[in-house]
Amino acid sequence: MSNDQLTIPIFPLNGALLLPNGNLPLNIFEDRYLDMVNYSLSKNKYIGMAQFQNQKENILYSTGCIGKITNFVETDDNRYLINLFGVKKFNIIEEIKQEKSFRIFNVKIDNNYDSDNFNENNFDRNSLINKIKFFFKKNNISVNMDELQTIENKQLISTLSMICPFEINEKQMLLESKNINELNETLLALLEFNNKSDKSRTIN
Repeated sequence: MSNDQLTIPIFPLNGALLLPNGNLPLNIFEDRYLDMVNYSLSKNKYIGMAQFQNQKENILYSTGCIGKITNFVETDDNRYLINLFGVKKFNIIEEIKQEKSFRIFNVKIDNNYDSDNFNENNFDRNSLINKIKFFFKKNNISVNMDELQTIENKQLISTLSMICPFEINEKQMLLESKNINELNETLLALLEFNNKSDKSRTIN
């Protein structure tokens, strides 16, 4: 992906967060999004993931993440089970007027997100693990903590950011982090806030 701009279909799905280098499994069953997957497979296998800023008015947040279909299965009941691998973040330039059942946009690729320069010295893994354990217990979420313990630090931060059932605006805050260090800081702040809140969440 070398060009600064790209034309891609965008899948608007609130609560589904894709980050660079992350993996997002999706169950596609609506006709328009089956068409979207077919379109993507016939092109470059890219699909943009974005959330609604205002769903009633069909307005998306301007920042999303480009995912590449790395594998897919077509089921007997006409669904697609796909995996999207997070490639780059993007900013929406404009929507393209066309007659397809799904939405297509011109987007500007964000090459500024830094997932490599991670400050290991300032990372408190035990603090993150303790906060996430409390968060999962509070919200009655069953997760294999032994498996999480085996994930290296950067991937752990991205994985937890993607799977935690935060509010839409909170997910967007994570997505708009400028680098992996800011992502970690935002994740810790959201966990601390939600752990102190009376509201509980569940994974859909």
